[in-house]
Parts: sequence; C-alpha cells; structure tokens
Amino acid sequence: MAKSLQEHLVSTEGLARLAAHAHRLLEFQRALETVLPDALRPHARVANFRLGKIFIHTSNSAVAAKVRQLGPRIAAALTSPATKVTEVGVSVQASPAVQPKEIHQRPVLPGYQQKQGLTLLAQNMPPESALKRALERLIKVVTE
Repeated sequence: MAKSLQEHLVSTEGLARLAAHAHRLLEFQRALETVLPDALRPHARVANFRLGKIFIHTSNSAVAAKVRQLGPRIAAALTSPATKVTEVGVSVQASPAVQPKEIHQRPVLPGYQQKQGLTLLAQNMPPESALKRALERLIKVVTE
C-alpha cells in the first residue's frame, strides 16, 4: 500500500523534527492571525521559532512598528503549556510585488460608418468651434 506524504515525513528522525517544527509554525501563524487586527493580517507571517523567540516577518516598516507594539500581546497569545514565547522578533521582508501582465490591445478603430458620422458632425459645426477642430484631428488620425 502507498504511504501518504505525512507518513513519509515522520518516518525518519530528521524529517520528523522538520515536520513537527513546520506544524508548530503553522499553529503559531493561526494564533497570530487571531491576535492581529484585520488590516495587519495579510502583512505579517510567522517565520521561525527558536529558543522561546518567535520571528515574524512583515511586508513593510509601518506594519513592523505596529507588530512590535503588539509584541507582549502576541507573546501571551502564542504561549501555550507546551511552548513558552518569551520574545517577539520582527523584521521587514517585503515580498516582490507581482503585477499581472497587462495585455495591451490596440483599440478598435471606428469603421466606415462611424468615420462618415464624425465627418458629417464636423461639417455641420461652426467654423470657429474648438470641437470641430478636435473632430477634424480625430478623423485625420483615424483615416491614416
């Protein structure tokens, strides 16, 4: 029978420790999200836990400052009978902004009927009209 990934992770001592540590960090992250205000949650994540110190990475310095202010409350919330959090370390680890590639499509140019309509509109306007001059420029650009 095939073993699950979890069974493989806990089968060797090194991987078992790593899996347990990852599981503990995930629990810390869940607890951190219950303590932080809604506006800060997407910008702070648990990075590590070592010797009683929880390391939190934030996306910018403003969030880091607020998380530092909440340090005692965070430490109290993350402390459990099995694990005591004595210190909260905060650092800025901005993730690169991934912007979706915008596909630039050339706008659809007016068709023959639209060009005729614009031409007729421009012809019926007073000669000194600024709108008439703008329409004539538009017609010139569209027909080129």
